[in-house]
Amino acid sequence: MFNYEAIISDIQKLYLSSSIPWVIGFSGGKDSTTVLQLVFYALSALPREKLSKGIHVLSNDTLVENPAIANYVVREMEKIRTKGETVLFKHKPDLFNVVRVTPKLEDTFWVNLIGKGYPSPNRWFRWCTERMKINPTSSYILNNMGKSGKAIIVLGSRKAESGNRAASMNNYNNGKRLRKHTLPNAFVYTPIEDLSNNEVWAYLLQAPNPWGGDNRRLLKLYSSACSGGECPFVIETGTQSCGKSRFGCWVCTVVDRDKSMENFIHNGEEWMKELLVFRNWLYDIRQQTNQYVPRSIAKKVKFGPFLLRTRREILDKLLTMQEHLPLELIAPDELNYIQKLLANDAEGQEQKVLKKFIFKLSNGDKLATISDFNILLTPRTRLGSKNLKRVHLIKSQKVSYHFSHSTRVMYYEM
Repeated sequence: MFNYEAIISDIQKLYLSSSIPWVIGFSGGKDSTTVLQLVFYALSALPREKLSKGIHVLSNDTLVENPAIANYVVREMEKIRTKGETVLFKHKPDLFNVVRVTPKLEDTFWVNLIGKGYPSPNRWFRWCTERMKINPTSSYILNNMGKSGKAIIVLGSRKAESGNRAASMNNYNNGKRLRKHTLPNAFVYTPIEDLSNNEVWAYLLQAPNPWGGDNRRLLKLYSSACSGGECPFVIETGTQSCGKSRFGCWVCTVVDRDKSMENFIHNGEEWMKELLVFRNWLYDIRQQTNQYVPRSIAKKVKFGPFLLRTRREILDKLLTMQEHLPLELIAPDELNYIQKLLANDAEGQEQKVLKKFIFKLSNGDKLATISDFNILLTPRTRLGSKNLKRVHLIKSQKVSYHFSHSTRVMYYEM
């Protein structure tokens, strides 16, 4: 087993070495739990008068987390808060902060997918990571750097997680305990970076959880999800968000299949079946194979946002599902904002059937869009790589039935 006493000693030395506040990323997974346990043990062994700078335990909630994991994290965060304020920092409870950050309203998954029509994310257009993870976390850190204007971000990143993770960590390795973060005056500390999966689990199952959590419950969650893993606590664009690991968003379409949710269902969480069916449908309708593009233009066509009718269908299915599931899938403020965005796009001469709109670009070229609304009469300023400023509508016309099953706006240069 690894020398955890050496890691605890290193944590103590770094904590005492400066007045820079710490931000500890907590996802609820095995790695962030290990780091937070080690920090608890390290600080609890120090004289109370030495605990004089702030600790921020930060959890990122995208609002579309796997419900089983989200519920577990909420319970753990409350235990962490209680133990941190009443025991570890009993002398100065205001120095111990447990915080859950969420995306801004305009950046939530449903607002972007339904309200703005963004196609569900894939590995080439992963618009979710920055809006839903990086920005909320970065904003909190920048606003809580303290008098020093600096912060140390403590993460459970490990080289053994994957080849990509090892390569990324080695790339940032400067031979020092701390590495520079992309945020100004922020530094990253990864105390368990060299531990193996087995060493992490061995520690969690042998060392008592200092805030009263149940690490065997965590192991059971992993067992239920089987061959997956947790999505890492993401704080910069160099960190791979999810990919093969799937303790993340239940709506994630970056992967072809959500095997962890399939395994949860197989292991008794049958109520998740409807979530999985919905997630798979989102994956299917963003694929180009459903667009029925005629061969004559197929090579030129590109795909933009979801059509108005598709976005309304997504919303209807989501609300219907929410009526009989024991959880909130979309918040009231999201729903109100989405309905306003849909109404704005509907003002773009909404069509009951698809039409071809032919525009003249500022450089004189012609651009055709096949849609159920005129994109120029909406707040949009771009269509893919095309800038819609100084673009003029030449004409609109009906299109053939070949497009009747389309789910997304199509566009091509004529």
